[in-house]
Amino acid sequence: MSPAATKWRSKRPAFDIEISKPIIFAATALLLLGGLLIWRINQRTSSSELVFEIKAKPPPSAPICPWREPEADLKQLFPTATRYIPETRILSGLRLELADRLGRAPTADENALRLYRIYRQEQPLGDVLTRRVKGAHGAIELVLGTDLEQRVRGLHLQRLREPEPVARALKDPAWLGAFTGKQADSAWRMGTDLPAIPPEARDSAQAIVEGARSLLILLAVSGHSNAPAPAAVAHH
Repeated sequence: MSPAATKWRSKRPAFDIEISKPIIFAATALLLLGGLLIWRINQRTSSSELVFEIKAKPPPSAPICPWREPEADLKQLFPTATRYIPETRILSGLRLELADRLGRAPTADENALRLYRIYRQEQPLGDVLTRRVKGAHGAIELVLGTDLEQRVRGLHLQRLREPEPVARALKDPAWLGAFTGKQADSAWRMGTDLPAIPPEARDSAQAIVEGARSLLILLAVSGHSNAPAPAAVAHH
């Protein structure tokens, strides 16, 4: 073999190495870039799925408050009543109006209003509404009677777990009687629009006030609902 051929062959590996270095560098960069893109796509997909799952979960609903003693309450609220008919009014399409009037976002159980339409024979007299609120020491159940103008006829606490001094203040006829005549747009300040109440009972009293006010707003807005549920069989 000639000296020139030997010299060319001895330089060939160095030439191959010089050519392969940029190729290896470019391939490595492409692999890293591809891996980064795949990681970003996976991150975005995971984040989107997580946000969707959170938004799709509805807020927890409170259990429906039963009307425990209809006969006794009717004698107090509607002495001439002869029957009542349960009714459910759907409010899910009125959430913007509800939020505006309530001053807060409606809760899940405020998508519908359960009421009892009261009658004397065939003549409607008004409605009874029930609601469970959170007192300082446990649940407090309200029974609210309203006339055909949606004014309060009377408010009764059918169940509460407050200590005896607090329960006595909340059941005071003078305090409960101050709700009579109230409507959805009435003023509700304790000590001004409603009688003052002892400090130890104020938190529970405020829960009752908010519960009664919310019921009246739901009743007022429910008149705009075009999707009432079918009425149940009348009770005598």
